[in-house]
Amino acid sequence: MLHVVLEIVLGVVIGFSIGLSGVGGGVLVLPALTLVLGLPASAAVGTASLYAFLTKVYACYRHFRLRSIELRTALLFLTGAVPANILVAWLINRRVSALRSAAAEGDFQRNLEQFIAVVVLGCALILIARVIHGFRGGPEPGHGAIARRLARRPRLRLALAPLMGAVIGALIGSTSVGGGVLIIPMLIVIFGLSALRTVGTSIFVAVVLTLVTALIYGKGGDVAIPTALLMAAGSMFGVYWGSRLAAAVPEKVLQAAMAAIVLVSAVLMLLNQTA
Repeated sequence: MLHVVLEIVLGVVIGFSIGLSGVGGGVLVLPALTLVLGLPASAAVGTASLYAFLTKVYACYRHFRLRSIELRTALLFLTGAVPANILVAWLINRRVSALRSAAAEGDFQRNLEQFIAVVVLGCALILIARVIHGFRGGPEPGHGAIARRLARRPRLRLALAPLMGAVIGALIGSTSVGGGVLIIPMLIVIFGLSALRTVGTSIFVAVVLTLVTALIYGKGGDVAIPTALLMAAGSMFGVYWGSRLAAAVPEKVLQAAMAAIVLVSAVLMLLNQTA
């Protein structure tokens, strides 16, 4: 019973963070699953993917009703993302199954967790860069030189979608991290989408990729379904209260706080590997 309560509380805290700042998902779920609940890295990836799917699917439906999903860009992105996601998730799942109960499994799980920590750290640095950019009052990234140049070369821009998709798909397949933190800046900088279409499109892409990842890891027995369900249920309450409080706190302060939390989470994961 105590374990069940802990999973619900973690879901509430993570949901609160998502509702408060819009940042959360994998970059907070993975540290919680590995450091607090003690799941092996592969099970953490599968469980975090199912959690992400459950918490994003309704938002995807809402954006579909709002017509804020740029389907052409999303489908081009997914042509590279889905194959890479399937390949990487399958390779990891196969490797874990082959090493199951063997002495080498622990080494592989530690290496995977270390890689996840590095990816989370990279996401934290991206968030910090965005916070610094916001405090300096610079122009929106979508209006920068890259977006203007690519707008004059539409074929190149369209070719970049599957390529960037393959990178993100592989990261999500191996870590479940990369949905909002990586996709949103890419859509803004490369494709110059509006804020609403950026969010809607990134959620649609993330729903597809996290579902595929969860199915592959689930087939190999690396998804803690009750944990994902309990944390997702807790997140519903957390998102509600976090979103209500968000209006009372300056956005830049929220972004800075979340960047710091993600950075600390990544450092703790790395330190856990050396302990």
